[in-house]
Amino acid sequence: INIIEDIVLSTADYIKDINKSITFDTEEEELILACNPDAIEKIILNLISNSLKFTNEDGEIHIDIKVNHNEKKLFVHLKNNGPAISEEDSKKIFDRFVQVDNHLRRSSEGSGIGLYLVKRLIEMHDGEIWLNTDVESGVEFIFYIPIKTINNEDVVVHSIEDHSKIDKCNIEFSDVYSL
Repeated sequence: INIIEDIVLSTADYIKDINKSITFDTEEEELILACNPDAIEKIILNLISNSLKFTNEDGEIHIDIKVNHNEKKLFVHLKNNGPAISEEDSKKIFDRFVQVDNHLRRSSEGSGIGLYLVKRLIEMHDGEIWLNTDVESGVEFIFYIPIKTINNEDVVVHSIEDHSKIDKCNIEFSDVYSL
Protein backbone atom coordinates (compact mmCIF):
# COMPACT_ATOMS: atom_id res chain seq x y z
CA ILE A 1 0.00 0.00 0.00
CA ASN A 2 2.85 2.37 0.78
CA ILE A 3 4.32 1.77 -2.67
CA ILE A 4 1.11 2.90 -4.34
CA GLU A 5 0.70 5.89 -2.05
CA ASP A 6 4.32 6.93 -2.72
CA ILE A 7 3.72 6.77 -6.48
CA VAL A 8 0.61 8.92 -6.18
CA LEU A 9 2.52 11.46 -4.09
CA SER A 10 5.45 11.49 -6.51
CA THR A 11 3.19 12.18 -9.50
CA ALA A 12 0.86 14.69 -7.83
CA ASP A 13 2.85 17.86 -8.62
CA TYR A 14 3.27 16.94 -12.29
CA ILE A 15 -0.41 16.05 -12.58
CA LYS A 16 -1.39 19.34 -10.94
CA ASP A 17 0.92 21.23 -13.36
CA ILE A 18 -1.01 19.81 -16.32
CA ASN A 19 -4.33 20.90 -14.76
CA LYS A 20 -5.46 17.45 -13.70
CA SER A 21 -5.82 15.92 -10.26
CA ILE A 22 -5.07 12.63 -8.56
CA THR A 23 -6.40 11.39 -5.23
CA PHE A 24 -5.67 8.31 -3.18
CA ASP A 25 -7.82 6.59 -0.58
CA THR A 26 -7.59 3.47 1.53
CA GLU A 27 -8.90 2.26 4.85
CA GLU A 28 -5.94 -0.06 5.34
CA GLU A 29 -3.23 1.06 7.73
CA GLU A 30 -0.43 -1.11 6.48
CA LEU A 31 -0.17 -4.32 4.56
CA ILE A 32 3.05 -6.12 3.75
CA LEU A 33 2.75 -8.35 0.72
CA ALA A 34 5.03 -10.86 -0.90
CA CYS A 35 5.23 -9.13 -4.27
CA ASN A 36 7.62 -7.58 -6.74
CA PRO A 37 7.58 -3.88 -5.80
CA ASP A 38 9.10 -2.85 -9.15
CA ALA A 39 6.26 -4.61 -10.97
CA ILE A 40 3.64 -2.94 -8.75
CA GLU A 41 5.26 0.42 -9.51
CA LYS A 42 5.15 -0.28 -13.28
CA ILE A 43 1.49 -1.32 -13.03
CA ILE A 44 0.42 1.84 -11.21
CA LEU A 45 2.54 4.19 -13.34
CA ASN A 46 1.21 2.66 -16.57
CA LEU A 47 -2.39 2.97 -15.39
CA ILE A 48 -1.84 6.58 -14.29
CA SER A 49 -0.09 7.43 -17.56
CA ASN A 50 -2.88 5.85 -19.57
CA SER A 51 -5.49 7.77 -17.59
CA LEU A 52 -3.63 11.05 -18.15
CA LYS A 53 -3.62 10.49 -21.92
CA PHE A 54 -7.37 10.06 -22.05
CA THR A 55 -8.68 12.67 -19.63
CA ASN A 56 -9.43 16.24 -20.62
CA GLU A 57 -7.92 19.25 -18.94
CA ASP A 58 -9.26 19.34 -15.38
CA GLY A 59 -9.42 15.55 -15.55
CA GLU A 60 -9.52 13.53 -12.36
CA ILE A 61 -7.88 10.26 -11.39
CA HIS A 62 -8.82 8.49 -8.19
CA ILE A 63 -7.05 5.45 -6.75
CA ASP A 64 -8.73 3.42 -4.05
CA ILE A 65 -7.32 0.36 -2.31
CA LYS A 66 -9.52 -2.19 -0.63
CA VAL A 67 -8.60 -5.46 1.01
CA ASN A 68 -10.95 -8.41 1.06
CA HIS A 69 -9.63 -10.30 4.05
CA ASN A 70 -12.00 -13.24 3.50
CA GLU A 71 -10.79 -13.81 -0.06
CA LYS A 72 -7.24 -12.69 0.84
CA LYS A 73 -7.08 -10.25 -2.08
CA LEU A 74 -5.83 -6.71 -2.44
CA PHE A 75 -8.05 -4.72 -4.83
CA VAL A 76 -6.87 -1.55 -6.54
CA HIS A 77 -9.44 0.67 -8.27
CA LEU A 78 -8.10 3.38 -10.57
CA LYS A 79 -10.85 5.56 -11.95
CA ASN A 80 -10.67 8.48 -14.33
CA ASN A 81 -13.35 10.76 -15.72
CA GLY A 82 -12.19 10.38 -19.30
CA PRO A 83 -14.42 9.20 -22.11
CA ALA A 84 -15.99 5.76 -21.97
CA ILE A 85 -14.45 2.86 -23.86
CA SER A 86 -16.73 0.94 -26.19
CA GLU A 87 -17.66 -2.62 -25.26
CA GLU A 88 -15.83 -3.88 -28.35
CA ASP A 89 -12.63 -1.99 -27.44
CA SER A 90 -12.81 -3.01 -23.78
CA LYS A 91 -12.59 -6.67 -24.83
CA LYS A 92 -9.25 -6.14 -26.59
CA ILE A 93 -7.69 -3.25 -24.66
CA PHE A 94 -5.29 -5.54 -22.76
CA ASP A 95 -4.03 -7.24 -25.95
CA ARG A 96 -0.51 -6.53 -27.17
CA PHE A 97 -0.08 -3.59 -29.58
CA VAL A 98 -3.75 -2.63 -29.37
CA GLN A 99 -4.70 1.02 -29.27
CA VAL A 100 -8.33 1.96 -28.97
CA ASP A 101 -9.71 4.65 -31.23
CA ASN A 102 -10.22 7.77 -29.17
CA HIS A 103 -10.63 11.32 -30.39
CA LEU A 104 -8.72 12.72 -27.39
CA ARG A 105 -5.57 10.79 -28.13
CA ARG A 106 -2.91 11.87 -30.57
CA SER A 107 -2.03 9.06 -32.95
CA SER A 108 1.69 9.37 -32.15
CA GLU A 109 1.27 8.50 -28.48
CA GLY A 110 2.01 5.04 -27.22
CA SER A 111 2.80 1.70 -28.74
CA GLY A 112 -0.21 -0.22 -27.47
CA ILE A 113 1.89 -2.27 -25.10
CA GLY A 114 1.31 -0.48 -21.77
CA LEU A 115 -1.95 -2.15 -20.74
CA TYR A 116 -0.71 -5.48 -22.07
CA LEU A 117 2.32 -5.12 -19.79
CA VAL A 118 0.06 -4.18 -16.88
CA LYS A 119 -2.03 -7.31 -17.43
CA ARG A 120 1.03 -9.56 -17.66
CA LEU A 121 2.59 -8.12 -14.49
CA ILE A 122 -0.67 -8.60 -12.60
CA GLU A 123 -0.94 -12.17 -13.90
CA MET A 124 2.62 -12.81 -12.70
CA HIS A 125 1.28 -12.04 -9.23
CA ASP A 126 -1.63 -14.50 -9.81
CA GLY A 127 -4.02 -11.57 -10.12
CA GLU A 128 -6.52 -10.31 -12.65
CA ILE A 129 -7.45 -6.96 -14.21
CA TRP A 130 -10.62 -5.71 -15.89
CA LEU A 131 -12.37 -2.44 -16.52
CA ASN A 132 -15.75 -0.84 -16.04
CA THR A 133 -16.72 1.96 -18.37
CA ASP A 134 -19.62 4.36 -18.42
CA VAL A 135 -20.36 7.42 -20.54
CA GLU A 136 -21.20 9.51 -17.48
CA SER A 137 -18.53 8.38 -15.04
CA GLY A 138 -15.54 7.48 -17.23
CA VAL A 139 -13.31 4.42 -16.98
CA GLU A 140 -12.38 2.38 -13.93
CA PHE A 141 -9.56 -0.16 -14.02
CA ILE A 142 -9.83 -2.74 -11.26
CA PHE A 143 -7.24 -5.32 -10.43
CA TYR A 144 -6.49 -7.63 -7.58
CA ILE A 145 -3.52 -9.57 -6.42
CA PRO A 146 -3.75 -12.33 -3.84
CA ILE A 147 -2.44 -11.46 -0.41
CA LYS A 148 0.60 -13.61 0.11
CA THR A 149 2.45 -12.79 3.27
CA ILE A 150 5.86 -13.91 4.37
CA ASN A 151 7.24 -14.47 7.82
CA ASN A 152 10.32 -12.55 8.87
CA GLU A 153 12.19 -15.81 9.43
CA ASP A 154 11.50 -16.77 5.80
CA VAL A 155 13.23 -13.65 4.50
CA VAL A 156 16.81 -14.26 3.53
CA VAL A 157 18.93 -11.24 2.72
CA HIS A 158 22.16 -11.80 0.86
CA SER A 159 24.79 -9.16 0.51
CA ILE A 160 26.25 -8.78 -2.96
CA GLU A 161 29.63 -8.53 -1.22
CA ASP A 162 29.35 -12.24 -0.33
CA HIS A 163 29.67 -13.24 -3.99
CA SER A 164 32.57 -13.45 -6.43
CA LYS A 165 32.94 -10.83 -9.18
CA ILE A 166 31.31 -13.13 -11.74
CA ASP A 167 28.36 -13.76 -9.41
CA LYS A 168 28.04 -10.00 -8.85
CA CYS A 169 27.78 -9.42 -12.61
CA ASN A 170 25.16 -12.14 -12.97
CA ILE A 171 23.14 -10.71 -10.09
CA GLU A 172 23.32 -7.17 -11.45
CA PHE A 173 22.41 -8.19 -15.01
CA SER A 174 19.55 -10.39 -13.82
CA ASP A 175 18.07 -7.33 -12.11
CA VAL A 176 18.30 -5.36 -15.35
CA TYR A 177 16.45 -7.95 -17.41
CA SER A 178 13.82 -9.02 -14.90
CA LEU A 179 10.24 -7.79 -15.14
